[in-house]
Amino acid sequence: MTVDTLFLGGTSIDIIQNRQKGRDALTFSTSIGGSITNSCIIAAKLGLKIGLLSKIGKDTLGDYAIGFLKSLKIDTSGIIQDLSIRTPLAIAKIDKSGIAKYAFYKNSPKDSVVPIKHAPEYLLNTCKVFHIGSSYSYQKNTFEETLKFVKCLKKRNVFIVYDPNIRPVGLMGNISVKNKVLKLLKLADLVKLSEIDLEYLTGHKSPEKGLSKLEKSVHCPIVLTLGPKGSIYYHLNRVGCLKQPTRFIKIPAFKVKVADTIGAGDAFTAGLIYKFIKQGKTRFFSNIKSNMIFASAVSAIICTKKGSHEALKNTQQVKLFLSNRTS
Repeated sequence: MTVDTLFLGGTSIDIIQNRQKGRDALTFSTSIGGSITNSCIIAAKLGLKIGLLSKIGKDTLGDYAIGFLKSLKIDTSGIIQDLSIRTPLAIAKIDKSGIAKYAFYKNSPKDSVVPIKHAPEYLLNTCKVFHIGSSYSYQKNTFEETLKFVKCLKKRNVFIVYDPNIRPVGLMGNISVKNKVLKLLKLADLVKLSEIDLEYLTGHKSPEKGLSKLEKSVHCPIVLTLGPKGSIYYHLNRVGCLKQPTRFIKIPAFKVKVADTIGAGDAFTAGLIYKFIKQGKTRFFSNIKSNMIFASAVSAIICTKKGSHEALKNTQQVKLFLSNRTS
């Protein structure tokens, strides 16, 4: 058995509050979630062979998550189901702009660790891309194990994609978290950041200032997503100690009627990973502009229905979306 891409991170059940016209009714929709798991699901829908490393409860919700992932032909052999923990919940309330505010019910980082020694060897041996991110990547216990995975797979020339997806509430001034994120950023081969990530790491709201500051510690290409303002590809080429001209490419966002923005950034990352697997490293970066447009289309489609992946069917849907928008 082989996989194209291996994902490591948290899996949760998203409980999304439906918008109410009256005050008496309170209803919810459910979806399998977690930033890395969102990207995993979307990449599988695009047609890639996917493996997921995660830890959830051996409970009704955990069994539901496993069943759903298997229905998409995602390899779940690396998912640990533990009777001593509960499957995490993320309760989302959507504002008028479609942006979600969350209340999380999680296990402790110590109870969420997926040990590298328990990861199926064939997943580590066959993957071409390894994707990590979100709070799983920078919480104490899970960070340490994430670092072991990254160092192990880099020795095998696996391409490392990192999306820190930082939620700054409660983290401001936490140097430990920032240092952990920066350590992983230095090991990555491609970094995907949001505006929130960039401001947290650099103190700058301006993309130009923030990216310029970050280039001192991050040497790989960076993709910065800006929501409805589009996205930026940024790479300061270095040859030895010499700086080469910076590639700065800005892509506008597609305009769609937004149901919510849950999973939009995760979808963008999945779109990039899909193109990397299909094209290989050299072609992927030489075609980065068109690849970002593809990723932007995947992200836009995700926003048209509630939930992090419900709107996406397959790659043909993305191609038709692009054809209709560019014709």
